[in-house]
Amino acid sequence: MAEPADPSPTAPLAWPHVGRSAEYTTALRLLSGTDPAEPPGVLLVGDAGVGKSSIANRVEHALGESAHVVTVLPPGTIQPVMLSALAPLLSSVSANDATSPVAVFRAAAQRLEHDADGRPVVLRVEDCHLLDGASARVLRMLSSARRARLLLTGRGTPALPDDVLALWKDGQLTRIDVEPFDREATSQLLHTALGGVIARETDRRMWDASRGNPLYLRELVRSALSRSELDRGRGVWTWTGPPVPGRLLELVTSELHRLTADQREVLETVSLADSLPLPLLFELTDTTSVDVLVEAGMLTVDQAAAPPTVRLAHPVYGEAIRVLVPPGRRRVLRERVALQLPAPGHASLPDLLRWVAWTLEAGSVPEPALLVDAASLANHLQQAGDAQRYADLALLADAPCDVVAAALAERARANRMLGLIDNAQADLDRFHARPPGTWTSRLVAHAAITGADVRYYGHADVAGAIRLLDEALEHAAGDAPAAADLRAHRLAMILTAGHTGATLADALEFLDDGSLPLLARVRLAAPAQLTLAQTGQVREALRLGDRYVAAARAPLSEATAYLPALRGLAVLLRLFAGDVDDAERLHRDDLDDVVDVAHEPQHRAIPGLVEGRLALARGRWSEAYGHFGVAAAALRERDPLGLLPAVLAFTAEAAVRLGELDDAARQRDESLRTASGVGTAGHGWPRTLLWVGLARREADAVSAALRTADRASAEGLPPAELDALFVAVLGVADGLPADSGVTLPALADRMESVAGHCHGMSRTAPVVRFTRALAAGDAGEIAAAEASLSRHGMWTVVPRDSAVTLTRREQQIAPLAAAGLASRDIAHRLSISTRTVESHLARVYSKLGISSRAELPRALHDGRIDGDPGAPVA
Repeated sequence: MAEPADPSPTAPLAWPHVGRSAEYTTALRLLSGTDPAEPPGVLLVGDAGVGKSSIANRVEHALGESAHVVTVLPPGTIQPVMLSALAPLLSSVSANDATSPVAVFRAAAQRLEHDADGRPVVLRVEDCHLLDGASARVLRMLSSARRARLLLTGRGTPALPDDVLALWKDGQLTRIDVEPFDREATSQLLHTALGGVIARETDRRMWDASRGNPLYLRELVRSALSRSELDRGRGVWTWTGPPVPGRLLELVTSELHRLTADQREVLETVSLADSLPLPLLFELTDTTSVDVLVEAGMLTVDQAAAPPTVRLAHPVYGEAIRVLVPPGRRRVLRERVALQLPAPGHASLPDLLRWVAWTLEAGSVPEPALLVDAASLANHLQQAGDAQRYADLALLADAPCDVVAAALAERARANRMLGLIDNAQADLDRFHARPPGTWTSRLVAHAAITGADVRYYGHADVAGAIRLLDEALEHAAGDAPAAADLRAHRLAMILTAGHTGATLADALEFLDDGSLPLLARVRLAAPAQLTLAQTGQVREALRLGDRYVAAARAPLSEATAYLPALRGLAVLLRLFAGDVDDAERLHRDDLDDVVDVAHEPQHRAIPGLVEGRLALARGRWSEAYGHFGVAAAALRERDPLGLLPAVLAFTAEAAVRLGELDDAARQRDESLRTASGVGTAGHGWPRTLLWVGLARREADAVSAALRTADRASAEGLPPAELDALFVAVLGVADGLPADSGVTLPALADRMESVAGHCHGMSRTAPVVRFTRALAAGDAGEIAAAEASLSRHGMWTVVPRDSAVTLTRREQQIAPLAAAGLASRDIAHRLSISTRTVESHLARVYSKLGISSRAELPRALHDGRIDGDPGAPVA
């Protein structure tokens, strides 16, 4: 049949809503917030075209005026531009403003609060798998801070940004898998859309072509109608057209070929620009073609925006267009649009980043100073890769000396964040070789802090790091904010290196000075807390921590980003003190109301470290080993603050408890090797490292413990001294070699004296009691003291692994998997998705310390499960 003379797209069908009632009802209930115990957000996951956006549309319509719904659409580009998805919320944020993920979060939260006028906020994010990292991070912060409920749509798990996955795994999002329709539902959709009778052969062919994908079916019907290949003769719809492409993208691509050149240009321009104001689109393209595409449903216009904004109706159109547009034409179109953006000097933060990215893609190079500004913004937004790229381009240009110096400082910071220590040092060497007149005090402070980190954490050069900061302090004497940053970094570095005394007093005075910048003080709070605890002042450490947690939790606090670290440290300090019940309670509360905005690289290992320490304190060795393994893997990739030695030491203790002594020795040796003399590896966790020698019955285990105790005593660290003496006690009691003067009564006397200097530590009395009982040989008292120690997270022998607690759903899934059922069969039996089954099984494996289904039957029946995992499933 001949094609119609006019190739214009037909008007869209009034495509109906069919099925999806369960998904729609669940999403609406969660976003309405009727049950505070349920997750406040929804993640609709499925392939392109399965109906995720249709469900979201229905939910948005149902919420109506009861909520302020804001739609966020990430750009459909291969390399997303930082913060472009959030541009509508950040139009008032100047590119010259102080920028960080928290600053952007605060600006977005204030805009949403203003526009909502007291109503709850729902942020609808289409195709969240296309979000740039900075936008995903800010959305996570908005959700964690209860500033917005999220309604997300996206592709499968591997494609989702880390911050979206974290929200789901942390229980802040309910994942709803949207699958293609089955044959019956597809037939119902086709019948409802067209009306009347569908010929059986047409129904079959439509099903074979679409395989239940609603968008594919809609495009197929629209294409067939426009070609007069789908006809209603005598009340029966019959499709007479040829076979169609087997993929949605191919079908849409074939349809785009049928558009006029002007229509194609409109779609190309909108696709490459992500979105455009309607007046600007009228200037750039043919007005009639814009109207035709809007009428056909290929473009949508947001009339609520000022001015109205045009976007593609579905991301699949953008994917198809990018396949068709050659690179040369893409550059021409980008340049045409970039010329219409606001001048960089007056641009908002998202517009500046977009202007730089588009100008580069168009084949031009922005001014070096603008590239340095973009690199600085990227570093503040924790996008080190982008910062490195922009600084590289600035350094390739013939730029003034001050711009070159700034570019070197930004690239050094980016390389440091990326773990490229040698590259960072090379940039800093070039920076310091520049004429001093090109440096501002802020730039000197910026470079000095980066250089100090490189020397301290990269080369274990503590003295060199402090010297850099001291020199920078002289240069920044007239710049109070820069001087405060340098002082805080210097004090934190000295404390982390294990030097206390006058430095601790200076740090506490700094922390008490409310006139100093909050961010400078909050960065010093954690090192000061650790030093207080190590010197036996645990009670004071907890008070200091509570004070800064309150400051970070204040509404829209600029210190919000440090809240996870501060609360994680609060849990760890309670475990250090022996208050295991209190630590568990605090951690349980954190799961509900900690603003999880762990954008700092060093924060990413904190959850695994905290979970592992809690499991270790409760005797869940396999679980602890798994958590420490995850944390160590993250830190091996990037460890800006040198936390890896501590995590490896705890991993070694977990391995000892599991009877894996060779592995424990390897973990211990790596811990000592990676510490390299920096930080508190020598006295921060001595009991953990000494446990390895004790378990392996090494001949010098007792003497090593006593040497550690003596060193801790000389450095004024009573908790470390007490822990080392505890290991020596166990070694002597076990008959390991010891000097003739080393007896249990003598050790008990020394421990009692040391315990008097450990303030706020509930575990000191049980330790002394246990040692006295050993010295007296009182079996009953020994047993009672051991039981008391275990309640404080201390173990004298290697007990059988404590019970692992599985959730109700995990208890349903695990026995079925152990019995040999495939994930698909389990999903069918429990009326959940296959992906959900796999997710729960992954958590079960982590808790049980196993890695495959083959190990599951034995793990479920060795007595380690709390409850009856084999109970019948309702």
